[in-house]
Amino acid sequence: MRDLVSEWLINNVGNYVFTVAAENILGLLRSLINRGGFIINSKFEPSAGFMALVSSRLLLKPSTLIVTAGPGIFGALSPIAEAFIEGDPLIVIATSIIGGKGTRMHQIRDDTQLNTLSNVVKASLRVSNPSNVTEVLTKAYRIATSGKPGPVYIDIPSDLMDLDTTGERKDVNPVTGETVAINNDAVKEAANLLSNAELPVLLLGRGVILSGAKDLAIKLAELLNAPITTTIMAKGLISPNHPLYAGVAAGKAGNMTAYEIIKKADVVLAIGNRFSEIGTGRYSLEIRGKLIHVNIDEYDLGRAYEPYLRIRADAKEFLLMLINVLKGMSIRRRGGVINELRELWSIENRELNSYYEKATGLIKPWEVIRAVRDVFNKGGSIFIGDVGAHRIESFLMPINENEHYVTSTSYVSMGLAVPGAVAASIIYRDRDVVALVGDGGFLMTGLEVATAVQYGVKPKIIVFNDSAYRVLRIYEKVRFSNATESLIKLPSIDFNLLAESLGAEGLRITRREELRPLLNEALNSDKATIVDVHIDPNTIPIPYQRLYGLNTI
Repeated sequence: MRDLVSEWLINNVGNYVFTVAAENILGLLRSLINRGGFIINSKFEPSAGFMALVSSRLLLKPSTLIVTAGPGIFGALSPIAEAFIEGDPLIVIATSIIGGKGTRMHQIRDDTQLNTLSNVVKASLRVSNPSNVTEVLTKAYRIATSGKPGPVYIDIPSDLMDLDTTGERKDVNPVTGETVAINNDAVKEAANLLSNAELPVLLLGRGVILSGAKDLAIKLAELLNAPITTTIMAKGLISPNHPLYAGVAAGKAGNMTAYEIIKKADVVLAIGNRFSEIGTGRYSLEIRGKLIHVNIDEYDLGRAYEPYLRIRADAKEFLLMLINVLKGMSIRRRGGVINELRELWSIENRELNSYYEKATGLIKPWEVIRAVRDVFNKGGSIFIGDVGAHRIESFLMPINENEHYVTSTSYVSMGLAVPGAVAASIIYRDRDVVALVGDGGFLMTGLEVATAVQYGVKPKIIVFNDSAYRVLRIYEKVRFSNATESLIKLPSIDFNLLAESLGAEGLRITRREELRPLLNEALNSDKATIVDVHIDPNTIPIPYQRLYGLNTI
């Protein structure tokens, strides 16, 4: 049966397979290799899951994650849950140990594995008969890619995996979205609100990317002369140079241009976003006008911000209908919008520049972000942001067209950046791939640098080294007025030496004058590189200085 599974996966999902090799899945992995599969054998199941998630985001299609029963599948739970919450289609396959004496390796009670996964996937399926394995796989693919994308779990009893069997080989056509019956009257009402608005503003989420609706969204903005904002996870959807671009709408944790223009808007059209806590700057996003919320997932509509009009729809289908209706209407186009945005950007940039002009003492994390942006600028760069204070700093980093920015703002699990950057470097060997990670996040999955060395790829791992969980220290200071050292302190680690021990290149930066020269050295290195940047441990990210009114910890 393993040959049927491997053939189906390569024909329908692709060659890349993320895994941690184990005895119960050896036969399937060998079969995949024999059929041209590219096996990325990571060092830890959470890393394999993060690799699959990042692969799915970059390629805009499902990725395959294969792990063994018990510790394998349960080890991968966190990235699977992140994919479920944030909308990443994964085909997750694990063996299970059922029946027998009940004491076999990796065995737990028969349905525990299947039932546990059902809580963090769109569907939890089991292959109970070898003859219908391709039917189960096809069903999994269609569920994973329809509606709001997400992971689907396929449980294959290990006793069945190695059986010689034949079955019908079914291929699937790519599915880009579930067909949702859109309420025509709701679309007309949205058109009326937008056409009569004095200042309509668009807030575009990652659902616009997943739906392939970027060009339609820009067309709508230009038709309405409406400013365009994006969520953090949709950074790069719109060129920062577009005259209607107003930045990242993450409340006071995003661009203040976006914050101010949304606050002024009398109608806000939000498409393909879910208004997450981090994504709205702890709900500091102020929407005073009428909110039209469009999302393909009914669950996400109106959960954080109550909409004036809620529309369940695929972003692309909605935009096609909306633009068609607007073409037959008289549209009130406010003049001076572009000049107003220029003035707001001028104010914001003056404020941001003041942080750099007064920077003294130890390196400030925002200096690192700006230096990274200046150095990795040749086009097509991929930035993977881990969870931590440095990631909050990166919310303000512009992402250009043809670049990618991958992070988490809903599930918010540490450990994404390093394995994600390894996966991105394997998939896109000709692009610059940068992981932005704190020392705490590195300590979770950073040894995947060894996987990069193993596969001959060269991600650049920028470690913000302050020997602490700095963002946790900030949260504790805000909530309890002080910090508990035993909860936030980390050991002092020389990541430069660690890089060398893993076969990578290591660079150490302790002075701001070294930032650009050594980042350029990393850029030009033909090896995986860890850049150990020692930063001021008492700094608060610029976005959080605005949010909390604090200048230092």
